[in-house]
Amino acid sequence: MLAMLLNREQREQLKQLGSLSTIGLELGLSIALGYLGGRWLDGKLGTEPWLQWIGLGLGLAAGARSLYRVVRRAQRMMEEEDESP
Repeated sequence: MLAMLLNREQREQLKQLGSLSTIGLELGLSIALGYLGGRWLDGKLGTEPWLQWIGLGLGLAAGARSLYRVVRRAQRMMEEEDESP
């Protein structure tokens, strides 16, 4: 229903905002899941604290990759917007 009240440009802006608003969630979840997964494996294998540090590193790397993808997507959207008359 809201989509009927907005024009095309406003819908595109909302789409971009929604895409960019996921940055914090993706970054936080990536780091938390990596750390907690490593901590869980440490408990199972008795290798504390090595796997939680490795999991944290992998979570940070996954978060950075996610952030990079979101920024690239935003750049493409801005370029497309600049190209359109």
